[in-house]
Formats: sequence, structure tokens, C-alpha cells
Amino acid sequence: MAKFARDRFPPGFFDLPRDAGETLPVAVIEQWTHGDQTRETARALLAPHTLLGTVVSSDSAGLTRLTRELPLVTILAMVNRPKEFVHAYGRAVGGRAIGVWAADNTQMFYPAEVPAERVLGMLLAALDHVGRECEVGIGLCAHAGEYFELGGGVYGPDADRVEVVAEEHTEGGELVVTDTLAGRLPAGHAFALTRRRELEAEFGEILRVTGGPRLEGLALTDFKYPVPYSADFYDGLGVFTRTGRQSVMPSPAYEELAVVLIEREREELDVPEVAALNDLALAAAMKRIGGELLRGLDGTEIKTAGLISLFTFEDCRVALGFARAFRGTLAGQRIQCRIGVDAGPVLVFELGPGSRDIAGSAVNTASKLAQDCGVFGRIYVSDAAGRRAGLGEAEPTLRFKLSGIELAAYDV
Repeated sequence: MAKFARDRFPPGFFDLPRDAGETLPVAVIEQWTHGDQTRETARALLAPHTLLGTVVSSDSAGLTRLTRELPLVTILAMVNRPKEFVHAYGRAVGGRAIGVWAADNTQMFYPAEVPAERVLGMLLAALDHVGRECEVGIGLCAHAGEYFELGGGVYGPDADRVEVVAEEHTEGGELVVTDTLAGRLPAGHAFALTRRRELEAEFGEILRVTGGPRLEGLALTDFKYPVPYSADFYDGLGVFTRTGRQSVMPSPAYEELAVVLIEREREELDVPEVAALNDLALAAAMKRIGGELLRGLDGTEIKTAGLISLFTFEDCRVALGFARAFRGTLAGQRIQCRIGVDAGPVLVFELGPGSRDIAGSAVNTASKLAQDCGVFGRIYVSDAAGRRAGLGEAEPTLRFKLSGIELAAYDV
């Protein structure tokens, strides 16, 4: 992608109303896009929001398969407990949650004064606990670096590195660390580390932790993580998890919707501070474009965070038309995206003014099509959504096998 530059874009391309929601720091974006956009300005804007320390990201394993085999609320209850353990163990050593966690992943921050060996010992103990008591496994990635906390999340190249490795390159029960975190371990440490050589070209040195001392004797008291659900729904999941009584499982209203997941390409990363603010500006542009294209359509923006925007529609034809228009608008500014579209029953959670989240197989499938299988510039429409959108005269052009699931899709 060409470097962000204000004169490349039309007036108002990054403008958002003040009530645009809690996920984007509108005031910071406005100062950046209307300023001189130098590294010195970037550092001054980000200084109050800079964190130095360790971020640990997690991802739940096997959800694509599970969402096709079990009711969605049962799966959400299954992934609830590992997330509570991640939070309780992390809080016990001085960590804190970053942002509102998604339905299937978590992110914790540990200040630089928390030693690396203490973080790793805690994580190994947490994974043991999850393995003993939980039906769903999690993969973890830990990285020490510099992060920019804005709008309820963390940004910057270091944040991208730890999150992508956790979500796309770990499996249940696995803990990996970056070279920067490994470099903070004391000489003669007792952790067994093996290199993930297949990841080095893209992410630098990544090491799997295959053994080491567990941190024992932690007081686990703070299990309540930042929920992506309503309070009533979260409480119901907790009761079900503790008692196993199906009668207490929440009974939310499913909606049959088309899901459009859009991932844009990221900004160049040669200057981390500038890249972080440019990415925020482009996220604002994504939100603004989505809002304009939704006018007159029966569709809803679920959220825009980082590189991703999520939208839902009742009609798959409308969803596909929206996806094409969104791709065309970004392409007009030389920004590429890749888009996944699927349809099925989902749960949409209203979290407050301008704040929503979503869960369901259609979200996972749209993500797999775009992020795991897709290339930039293309739209991938699942077999189910494609037939509803009028693409069923021909057979799907692509077939994938991910997480043990066969996916068929139209490449448009």
C-alpha cells in the first residue's frame, strides 16, 4: 500500500462525528489527519497512550468446526471458562485486560516491571488449568514491546505481531513467545524453547515454550473479564458453566443474517508511531465509508476495529452489492481489501450507544474466507450466501479445508 498522505485523499475522507462510538479515538484521529503528520507530531500525540511491557493474546481452538456441530450458546459457554482463567491468572500477577475481548480471544497487558519469567510461569500454569477443566483449548502468544492504547485497544506493529501470531499460528494448549520476550528471560532460565522456523520470514523469531516451571500459589479472585455480551447474557453463561444445567442457559433471539467481513491492507510499518496513527485514520475512513454506503440499505455496522469492519444484512443480494461498492470505494483511493461473506443464524449483542458485537458460524466462516484463504482485491462468498445472492447458476469456484471443515465459495 502506498504511504498514507493527506493530499492523496478527498476532503472529509477521515472525518467522523464525535458520537461515532467508543472503538475509535476520534479526537486523536482528527488531530493527526489535520496536522503535519511528522514523526515528531506522532510521538507527541501518542506519548500519553504509550505502554511498555508484555502483551499476551489468546485464541480459542477449533471453533469453526464446533459452530457447525453444537448450538452457538453452548459454544459460547464452553469458551467462557478459559477466558475467565486467562483473566484471573493474569490479574494475579499484575496484568490487566486490554479492550473488550471478542467472543473467541483475549488480550492482557503486563507492565515492564512484571518479569518475563513470572509471566511465562503464570501462562503455563493457566494452560494446565484450562487443559484440566475446559472443553475448549486456547493458544497463546506473548510479546514484549511498545504499544499504543487508544479507543479501548492496542495499536502499532508490536500489537499486530502478537495478535496475528496468536490468532493464526497457534493451536490449543500451545504457548509461543517472540524473541524480544525470550531475550528478557534471565540467564540460565529453566524454560524449554524451540524455534518456529516456518514463521520467521513473516514475524521474526517465534519460539514455542515446550516446558518450564509453573508459577504456583496464585490467588485467583478476579475471573470477570471484559465481556463482548450484555451483562445478563454473561451472567447466564457463568451459571451454566458452573452448574451444567441446561435450563439456566440464556435463550437469546437468533437472527438469520448475511455477514460481511472486510479486512483492509495495513499501513507500512517503517515508522511505528506514524503507522499506528495512519492505521487509525484508515479505520475511521472504513467506518465513514460503511456509514455512507449503508444509507437506504437494510444493513447494520457491527463494529470497526483495527483492520476489520463487520456488517450484517437481511438480504444476501444487498450484502454482496454493499461489499462490491465498499471494495470499489477503497480501490478508488488505492487501498485494497479482502472480503468474506456468509449467511446463517447469529447473535448480535447491543453493548451500549454505538457499540455492538456478534457471534456465530457465519462470522467465523466469513473471517476464514477473507483472512485465511483470501487475497487482497477479492470478495469470497460462501456457497450458502452465494446461492441466496443469485450466484447459484454456476458451481462455487473455490474449495478450502480449514480446521477440518470443507468450505466452498464463489470468488467475485
